[in-house]
Amino acid sequence: MEQPSEPESQIIGILNNMHILFDRERTFSNLISKTENVLLPVDFALNINGFLAIIEYNGSQHYKAKNNTDSAQDALRRLSANGTARLNYCSKNDIPILIIHYKDKEKIIKIISSFIDDVKNNIHGTTKAYTQHTKAYFRNIPYHTFEVDPTGPIKPIQVHENDNLGYLSLSNDAIVWTKKELDTLLSRTKYYEQKVQQYKTVTADLVLTIDSLQHELVEKDALLQHVDSTQQPVETIEAETKPKIQLDFTDKYSTSLEFKGDFRKTNSPRSQLTDDAKIFIKALSKHHEKVSEIQDYLQNNYHENISLTTLKKCIL
Repeated sequence: MEQPSEPESQIIGILNNMHILFDRERTFSNLISKTENVLLPVDFALNINGFLAIIEYNGSQHYKAKNNTDSAQDALRRLSANGTARLNYCSKNDIPILIIHYKDKEKIIKIISSFIDDVKNNIHGTTKAYTQHTKAYFRNIPYHTFEVDPTGPIKPIQVHENDNLGYLSLSNDAIVWTKKELDTLLSRTKYYEQKVQQYKTVTADLVLTIDSLQHELVEKDALLQHVDSTQQPVETIEAETKPKIQLDFTDKYSTSLEFKGDFRKTNSPRSQLTDDAKIFIKALSKHHEKVSEIQDYLQNNYHENISLTTLKKCIL
């Protein structure tokens, strides 16, 4: 068995990560190379829910000769004939087959994932294009079972190099990992666990802070309500002990009125008039014939701008 190419090594990693059982370069009793009269292996024979599916990766040599020599042209014809033989075998035996074009090597993960999902969903009787160059051929269902035909030769132990992880592959679903890479993985796992714990701590502190602020807000609100309730009786006592309207009688034809209380219930100039203010305005009406005169009197002497409508209500 030849050492896998870079794209084939990538496919091996993808299938392992997806926990898909597969054979490399598996042969079948009736799949024979027409040009060499030998058993013709497939790149990947997949076991998907007990059914057989095949993946072929076609490099550039499958589509164009390396040069114009006779040997290069013969190699291209041989690869083309072998590809046709695999396609016809799958068609005859109801085996889904995915043929990945070398121009799509950057899209292998997405293509293989979609193909496996389609097999699981029992797509049949159609040809599906995953890209402009890569297609899968689906035949009748139920598909061919995985274990009906004999498997290919036992794959020897191989070392698959990877930028992030290096391992020894003993079989399709068993590996021996180097201690260095295992330690690296454990170190990363510990680092991420510490990060998660830090985030939990920060979140807990944030929750406690919010709870403390809410408690402080409730206490301040209760304090303000207490202050309001204690100030109200003081105003009442003052209202009872100090007259807010004083009348100075000079003779029976003139009366001078003086108001020492609050015109408004609050500090807002649009607030409602107090009861004392209404009594004062009522008293003024006995000394002014027109409501507008009362309005001018209040504006000039107390800087209170009270509408005519409001004054009329106090007089009636």
